[in-house]
Amino acid sequence: MARYLIDHVFTRELLAFYGNLILQFASVLLLIMLCPTVLQAKSLEQEGGIFQLNDDVLSIFYSVKAGQSNLKEGNIQIGEPNMGYGVLTIEKSDRIKSVSLVKNQGLLSLLTENSISNKDAYAVVKILYEHFNVNAIPAGKAFQLTFDEQLRFQSIGVKLAFAESLEVKRSGQKFIVVKNKSPTTLKKYYVEGEIVGSLYASCLRLGLNNGALAKLNEILSYEIDFQREVRSGDRFSIFYSTLRDDVEGDEVFHEIYFAKVTLKNDSVSLYHYEDSETGMVDYLDPRGKSSRSFLIKTPLKNARLSSYYGRRKHPVLGYTRMHKGLDFGAPSGMPILATGDGTIERASYFGSFGNYIRISHKSGVQTIYAHLKGYAKGIKTGVKVEQGQVIGYLGATGRVKGRHLHYEIHKNGKAVDPLRLDLPASSRLSGESLERYYEFIETVDEAIKAYKAQEE
Repeated sequence: MARYLIDHVFTRELLAFYGNLILQFASVLLLIMLCPTVLQAKSLEQEGGIFQLNDDVLSIFYSVKAGQSNLKEGNIQIGEPNMGYGVLTIEKSDRIKSVSLVKNQGLLSLLTENSISNKDAYAVVKILYEHFNVNAIPAGKAFQLTFDEQLRFQSIGVKLAFAESLEVKRSGQKFIVVKNKSPTTLKKYYVEGEIVGSLYASCLRLGLNNGALAKLNEILSYEIDFQREVRSGDRFSIFYSTLRDDVEGDEVFHEIYFAKVTLKNDSVSLYHYEDSETGMVDYLDPRGKSSRSFLIKTPLKNARLSSYYGRRKHPVLGYTRMHKGLDFGAPSGMPILATGDGTIERASYFGSFGNYIRISHKSGVQTIYAHLKGYAKGIKTGVKVEQGQVIGYLGATGRVKGRHLHYEIHKNGKAVDPLRLDLPASSRLSGESLERYYEFIETVDEAIKAYKAQEE
């Protein structure tokens, strides 16, 4: 019996002892082989120059799969190739970052807080300053940062404008600038519909963007008073184009080729025409008459006409007196436009008118803008302004009960009703220029028919 125990039990214990010893020796050997990889893996915790193995490292000895170890931290992974040594690989998500400025943050701060050294950050900011004002970057502006496999900073990219971007990237020991321009595609659209509420809201529902709507307002404002003349049930049609960035997918307004608004008692049609012979570019009606009139009908976009020219009870003084202009109600700060080309005769505070602007135009005409909140940059006496240029902002200065714009037109020194003023006629094509224009109209009308047929 004793011999049986010696021959069998003792032998098993001895084998188990030497087996465990061999396993420990193999584990130590494996640790030595993996040591270069472990020290690079950032799966070690270093404190005071002494490395300590964490649970990820210890798990190598108990859960190693064939052909690969599972040493990880975040998005960093150590793989084990056929040669038997681990290789550090960084996932792409760690090598490309999209970051943006927050309120009151500078670009230098944004770069340094994203693991870019002070030296590189200063160099990048200095280069970017040569292309735009880095001190005036708005909050939310996005930048793309790239890093190499060792997470060393390589480049920064920023969008400058539609289909245009700028990249500052590392080249050896310095940084270089690369300007990129994306390819674009011209896309044309034709839309038509019934006005419900306002022309602006109706166009938005059909997919027109703010750029197209601003242009539409500009070209029609000479012919239509949107506040008084446009009503629900009127109809409109627009043939326009956009440019699409083939890389980013962004799409911006390009041009309006044709616009038509059918009112209850009238119809306005305009074609965008470029005369190759004379170089003239304008929006013309079907008879070749320019849409540009001497004065645009209203000095505000989408404003409400709240008071007319004529005798009325003054809202502040309380008695009836002559109201020599028009009042427009709109939100405070809305931009006020010069209704025609001219020269500023006065831009200052003027008694009950508050902040006041008077512009002198041709043919003895003056326009007056009162109760302004403030003046646009550069607006002062003697400055020349163009039709449609922003000259100030709506407010409530002077003797008023609430915010509004008071607008007057004077002819030869006397106030006249802006809604009944007889102004100089617009220019009109004639002769061969008119014949070329008629041919152009036919090509546009044929294109519109083709686009309408595609939608049917």
